[in-house]
Amino acid sequence: MPTISIIGTGLMGTSLALALRGSALRDLTIIGTDLEHASRTGAQKSGAFDHVENRLIPAVDTADIVVLATPLMAMEALLEVIGPELPDDCVVTDVGSSKAIVLKWAEEHLPDRVNFVAGHPMAGSEASGPLNADANLFANKVYCVIPSRNATERAVSEVTTMVEAVGAKPLFIGAEEHDSFVAAASHLPFILSVALVGCTSKSPNWQEISELAASGYRDISRLASGDVTMHRDICHGNSEPIVGWIDAAIQELQEYRSILADPGSLESGTLENLFQQAKTARTQWMAGSVQQDNRIISPQTEMPTFGDGMAQMFFGRQGTRLRKLMSGWGDSKEKK
Repeated sequence: MPTISIIGTGLMGTSLALALRGSALRDLTIIGTDLEHASRTGAQKSGAFDHVENRLIPAVDTADIVVLATPLMAMEALLEVIGPELPDDCVVTDVGSSKAIVLKWAEEHLPDRVNFVAGHPMAGSEASGPLNADANLFANKVYCVIPSRNATERAVSEVTTMVEAVGAKPLFIGAEEHDSFVAAASHLPFILSVALVGCTSKSPNWQEISELAASGYRDISRLASGDVTMHRDICHGNSEPIVGWIDAAIQELQEYRSILADPGSLESGTLENLFQQAKTARTQWMAGSVQQDNRIISPQTEMPTFGDGMAQMFFGRQGTRLRKLMSGWGDSKEKK
């Protein structure tokens, strides 16, 4: 009976467990664990897990697949601690939104007898915690799969099977490419949402402005309600691509500013052309008609190899080992 252990029983971890529980996969044992007592309690109430373990090592030492569903910056310490305790041929994956840094940590801390296949589901919610978990969170969503250099075909196949079982679409992509593209499509929108709320709420007229804010403001500011810890870790783990896309956004805003500041430009039709270009681009995206390479891979397709180019990945050292994070796992006063 295959065992999947999920470390981190918040929104993503518990949603993954619920999706697996409702999938076509049979005879699975799903174990959950979390540093936070409240998350373990919520996960237990969700009914998604066969067992919620309050100790870290017993949650993983017999696992066939281990999924890291914690905040990004907790993952290095986790990999270092669980690495020696994992069984031979265990497959480790994650759901973090930055990939180069996680692949680096896995290479540093996991033994050769363990396979690491990085993952990132393009799914989420501004809500958090196991009580907001949704079995359909991954349905029809792209799920990025980035094998480590030494991952076996079997390991990649097992992760791909899990991805498809929860209704997602596996997409193989390089780590640097992933981190840049996700910075554009996911991380930059969060920064822009936060910047909008910061810009408007700091105004001395915010009370009056807030009374006029309607659906447009609500839609654009939605991401600012997201999990603070998760987004902090995203910015730590993927700062360089995010900075690049912020620069691009500033350049775009500067173009609009220049037009608005020049009456001649306002009368030239330039602004309407820019608006129309953006409208057309969004319409194509919404219709799924954006031209792109077809890289969604079916189980029958041969696993791609990334070659020596993977060695060129940017691996900035971020943060500390977070040893203190581990110290609270497995409170001796708590009953299993």
